[in-house]
Amino acid sequence: MNDCVILKGKKDRLVVQLDSNIDFSSLKDKFSEKIKQAEAFIGDAKIAIEFTNRKLTEIEENILIGVINKETNIKIAFIFSEKSTFSQLPGGQLPFNNIKDVTDEGCTKFHKGTLRSGHNLEFDGNVVVLGDVNPGAVIKSKGNVVVLGYLNGTVYAGENDGSEAFVGAFSLNPIQIKIGQVIAKNPSTNVLDVNKVKKTLDFEVAYLKDGNIFIEKFNKATLEHMIKI
Repeated sequence: MNDCVILKGKKDRLVVQLDSNIDFSSLKDKFSEKIKQAEAFIGDAKIAIEFTNRKLTEIEENILIGVINKETNIKIAFIFSEKSTFSQLPGGQLPFNNIKDVTDEGCTKFHKGTLRSGHNLEFDGNVVVLGDVNPGAVIKSKGNVVVLGYLNGTVYAGENDGSEAFVGAFSLNPIQIKIGQVIAKNPSTNVLDVNKVKKTLDFEVAYLKDGNIFIEKFNKATLEHMIKI
């Protein structure tokens, strides 16, 4: 029972090894005990959390994160779980090589569903949208913006001069995009009809370089190298 939750510190994260056989209620109680002990040496530091050895449901994962937020001062920067894995392309190169590698991207907000006209989403960190962003919708983020859908609205990334921020989406076709202090407008004068927007399997990334916004594209074949489902 004492070994059903094991905490191990890595350079960039706290690894939480969970027993895969114990019932979740007992696991939660033991996790609460261990994480409060860990706070003594972690303090209020911002860290990434990695859950291993047990596949958690989204509800179970949220419960454990809730324990950390309620019972400690530990700040969670990112969460890794065994739902998915990520690997780089052969040779360790990402397709958008102009984006600077970072070790701490800060807090991230996930929005599930389409952002429709008139919807404003603002967050003091990174934003990930699991859906489309329609014309008339606005995203404002102090970090990066990733849209796992089609971006046809307005997006501001890297607010407060975050020149190293980037914006990524399928079918990147915003009305207006701003990264740091640089603004670019879509040259199209037509109002977009999201039902008629061409759907592609290419993922596009916009980033700032030499005072201009550039866009790089990579296709499904590249994605299959990057993401193991």
